[in-house]
Amino acid sequence: MTSLVERLRVRSDRGPIYNADVAEDSDEEFLDPEHGSSRHKIEKIVRDDGVSPLNDIDKILDCEMRPTVADDSDASKLGSKQIFVKQYLVKWKGLSYLHCTWVPEKEFLKAYKAHPRLRTKINNFQRQTSSTNISEDEFVAIRPEWTTVDRILACREDEDEKKYFVKWKELPYDECYWESESDISSFQQEIERFNRIQSRRHKLSSSKQKSNNRDATESKQKHKEFQHYDRSPEFLSGGSLHPYQLEGLNFLRFSWSKQTHVILADEMGLGKTIQSIAFLASLFEDNLSPHLVVAPLSTLRNWEREFATWAPQMNVVMYVGSAQARAVIREYEFYFPKNHKKIKKKKSSQIFGESKQDRIKFDVLLTSYEMINLDTTSLKPIQWECLIVDEGHRLKNKDSKLFSSFKQYSSKHRVLLTGTPLQVC
Repeated sequence: MTSLVERLRVRSDRGPIYNADVAEDSDEEFLDPEHGSSRHKIEKIVRDDGVSPLNDIDKILDCEMRPTVADDSDASKLGSKQIFVKQYLVKWKGLSYLHCTWVPEKEFLKAYKAHPRLRTKINNFQRQTSSTNISEDEFVAIRPEWTTVDRILACREDEDEKKYFVKWKELPYDECYWESESDISSFQQEIERFNRIQSRRHKLSSSKQKSNNRDATESKQKHKEFQHYDRSPEFLSGGSLHPYQLEGLNFLRFSWSKQTHVILADEMGLGKTIQSIAFLASLFEDNLSPHLVVAPLSTLRNWEREFATWAPQMNVVMYVGSAQARAVIREYEFYFPKNHKKIKKKKSSQIFGESKQDRIKFDVLLTSYEMINLDTTSLKPIQWECLIVDEGHRLKNKDSKLFSSFKQYSSKHRVLLTGTPLQVC
């Protein structure tokens, strides 16, 4: 794997790197195949309970003959200190792909007797390798995306250094791990984005307090205001809208101002997704959120990419995956931590705390039809500002299960998107 070292990010010296748990091997050095003669010491891992560190293997990713340093007896026979030995690329339990390391085969052979499951892992890896039709040149053990920070979910202080709970690109939320700040320092943009979202927590609290003191009539009047866009709005960063897309945006804004639920039925390929994102971004500019976008599972990635292109200022969360992955999303992405400070209303002696609705962290939640039916308990209590249903013709009729599920959700405005021709009677 010629580019493995390049794909693994620069990490601190505290990174967990495997070394043999044997005294005579404690000074062994490995050659980096990418840099020829450059050598680096491998940190020794010793478990306090005396169990082999190989028991902490999550999975085996690859196997290669790799250069290493021979001991003195082998060097005298071979006439050189550099030899090639069989090594396995290992991912460790509780650690991300950023910390994968190479382990010599001899360490597995030593541990087989005490830990027979290791032999099973090796056999399973060899069986999977032989059954795949991918050529050696095409095979990639660690994809670059798996060591690229997608989102940062939380932060904590640990031994005088910050640690971040990281979601990696193209990996689900149940494969998030805590990483030292020094290990992900090259992803400063993602760290700044996390800090920016966290700073909105304080602004959100103050704006919520002001809205509670605002006259209800004035708030309702503001909701009915219609702003016509003559050109593509400046808050859209993906480029300029086509004239027909701008017309669609104005149509959605006008319908919202009249509190009229609508169907946007453009033909396929005319940018209904972008028009919808522009509409939600315009509501975001008015401090209106959260919004729910429901689409087929196969199109959610496209929605996520378009949001990142056209409205990166919005905090968009994709809610799909296994039960464990969704539990992580609910814990870290749904709500800001509870503020225990009580707020006292003006002109009243009443004291109240923040509701869960006040602590919502995301601006847009992307999810699939399946999740609408499956996780009603988590999604139904949220008061949605706008609900957008992609391929709305799938609702079919009022007796369908999906239609019945949507009836349980509370939203101020609803938009159905469809590219299927409508028959008007």
